[in-house]
Amino acid sequence: MTLREFGYVSNLLSLSRILLVLPVYFLLKLQTPAGNYGSVGFMLLAALTDAYDGRLARRLGQRTDLGRILDPIADKIAMAVITIVLVATRDLPLWFVFIVVGRDLTILILGFFLVVRTRVVVESNMLGKVTINALALTVVSYTLDWSAVKPISLGITVVLTVASSVSYIYKMVEMSRRVEDK
Repeated sequence: MTLREFGYVSNLLSLSRILLVLPVYFLLKLQTPAGNYGSVGFMLLAALTDAYDGRLARRLGQRTDLGRILDPIADKIAMAVITIVLVATRDLPLWFVFIVVGRDLTILILGFFLVVRTRVVVESNMLGKVTINALALTVVSYTLDWSAVKPISLGITVVLTVASSVSYIYKMVEMSRRVEDK
């Protein structure tokens, strides 16, 4: 990892996702229709940075371990802050934040130990990506107070969060075992 890698377009997009949490936070705190829609707009912009950081890294030949680490950390920071704000300003249940943040912390901690021990970075899998999309729907439904969607998206996201947690833990244990067996 070099300092120069922080300046890669793909890594700057990942870092921008963390910065985009600030306008989301301030707009959610307004608790007005304009603030709600504005916050969703910034959430969509953050989602676009997530969609394009990996593509740009591959296209520009800028795939790095820093990017593989920075991308999911940016996602986790953004979602943690936004869900905590939704607990404070909306009716998102606090227990939900514990499930989401607990999953993310578990993945980060285990991933850190895996990197230190094996030099292998675990990338997101399809179940993790589906989970993030369900979480995004839940966040938007609570932001815009879509009463009919909130309980359904909340339930689906909880099930997917638990399933993806098990999936990532299994994958990390298997990767660790493979490196040990070599």
